[in-house]
Amino acid sequence: MYIESVVVSGPDRADAAVYFEKGANVVQGGSNTGKSYIVQCVKFALGANTPPKPINESQGYTTLNVKFVHDDGRSFTIERHLSESSKPTLYDEDGKVQTLGVKHNPTKMNSISNQFLDRLGLNGKLLLKGTASLNNASFSLRDFEKVFLMDETRIVAEYSPLGTGQKDERTMETSILKLLLTGKDDTGVKQAKKELASKGALRHRAAAVEDIIKQFYPGDDAAEALELQKLSSFTTQVKLRLKVAETELEGAFHSSEGLFTQKASHISELEVVEGKIAEDRALLGRFGMLGQKYESDRQRLQGIEQAAVLLDESDAVLCPTCGNHFDSESCTTDVDDIKKGVSFELERISKNLHELGEAQGSLAAAIERNTSTAETTKTSIAVLEKLISTEIQSSVQLVSDLKELASCLNQDHSALDKYVTNKAKLRGELKKLGVLLLEEQNKYTPESFEESAKPLVKEIQDILQRWSFPNHAPVEFNFKARDISIGGSARGNFGKGYRAIASSAFALGLMNLLKLSGRHPGFVVLDSPLTTYKEGDPEPEEDDEEVAADVIYAFYQDIADNFKDSQVIVFENKEPDMALIPHLNYQHFTKSRKSGRYGFFPLRG
Repeated sequence: MYIESVVVSGPDRADAAVYFEKGANVVQGGSNTGKSYIVQCVKFALGANTPPKPINESQGYTTLNVKFVHDDGRSFTIERHLSESSKPTLYDEDGKVQTLGVKHNPTKMNSISNQFLDRLGLNGKLLLKGTASLNNASFSLRDFEKVFLMDETRIVAEYSPLGTGQKDERTMETSILKLLLTGKDDTGVKQAKKELASKGALRHRAAAVEDIIKQFYPGDDAAEALELQKLSSFTTQVKLRLKVAETELEGAFHSSEGLFTQKASHISELEVVEGKIAEDRALLGRFGMLGQKYESDRQRLQGIEQAAVLLDESDAVLCPTCGNHFDSESCTTDVDDIKKGVSFELERISKNLHELGEAQGSLAAAIERNTSTAETTKTSIAVLEKLISTEIQSSVQLVSDLKELASCLNQDHSALDKYVTNKAKLRGELKKLGVLLLEEQNKYTPESFEESAKPLVKEIQDILQRWSFPNHAPVEFNFKARDISIGGSARGNFGKGYRAIASSAFALGLMNLLKLSGRHPGFVVLDSPLTTYKEGDPEPEEDDEEVAADVIYAFYQDIADNFKDSQVIVFENKEPDMALIPHLNYQHFTKSRKSGRYGFFPLRG
């Protein structure tokens, strides 16, 4: 899923609209150009209670529309009036219109939160709020939004990206992360009190788990472990062979380098010839227009010549110049001079027409020759393309086959590994139930998920490495703080600039990981991940810092190169390097009334 557009409209107002694409999107501009207003619009469309903060430019605008598009092309739009009491209206893929509430209700589908989470398989999930009290809460879009829609306040916050910094939210933040990483919520907390109060219930549950193990996981552990080991070994061998095949394919490309060079040369020649043809045709057209003018002048002069003859033969008419008879001595006009002048001009025009005809013939011949040359060059290019295809086709096929085999092996390995893991979890559950049967405690113990956090840590570390983040390794997850540490330092201990970068890496790493299981919308919005000291601030704060130029360049390059199947929307004061702008969906708010787009809202008058 990705955001396609954010549009704010109002009576007698030109729409304020911004459009996004899949992949990297950057809206760059100075302060007070409406960037943060757009972020607030998205939050309001997703059910925030407070509409975007009014600004001078937003006066008269009354309605917000945000359009979302699924990866399969289906779309839905959320419309909402810009007032606190308004309810969002959802226009879905089938044209159905629903008026929704903003308060999450886990038992109904009448809120924007339910509708959105249902598309991700996360609706109806339960969070643990307190281990001692066994308090719980429904997982809502407000809880999830924190990690994919980071405004300029959250992105530099010292507290966990999963919460709001309140001490009483620590348990719930941990529960949120577990839900996102594993897909498992804390539904068990609802039943914990009843189950722990009755040993009979515990025995029944233990028997049920044991029955599940016997019925659905009857296999021999040793045989399954051996099969898993074989699959791992075979997968490794195929990966090694794939690496060799890819190297051979690269060699095939290198061996065909001469053919690529010839092709490029022919393409350059073709461009020159086609350019010459276009120029000659344009010149031929202008020559045709000039010939028409010459012909028009000749006809006019011929008319003058005929008129002079008639005047010469008649002495009854008056001279058009002096008004006297032609035989009058007072007439100063000499008809013979007129004839001679006209004759001279006709001769000159005939000569010009002759020379123009020769030039047109020469141009037509040149066009014909160049057209023939172009066709010959195109034929040569086609021959070279066929030779290149022949050179690398077998290598490409081998790489494709090995990739397909590797994919099948990975699927088999994953399925068996999941089978073995599920069995181990069930046995762990059975063991835990056995312990509870021996105890008389009324408590609920959340399931550990530390192993599930390791892929997230790796994703974040890989991103920080690509961004040239100083001392980016090792990245670790501190479950007590519900946050990451980088190079031994807690994220919250960095200055604002690098806190913002680290928060961005957390959000993007989490998206990369959760998209594999479909538990993420597929887009992340980052407000000012690179700028901490904003124009208009009275003075820099103590922990404001400039992010290094190489980190900024690597950040923009990475979101352009490695997030093409997702959507990253960056609102930023800092402009990307000019070389990277063609690879981004880039929109620049100039803050100038005289050039480009001033900001999100159209200027009036």
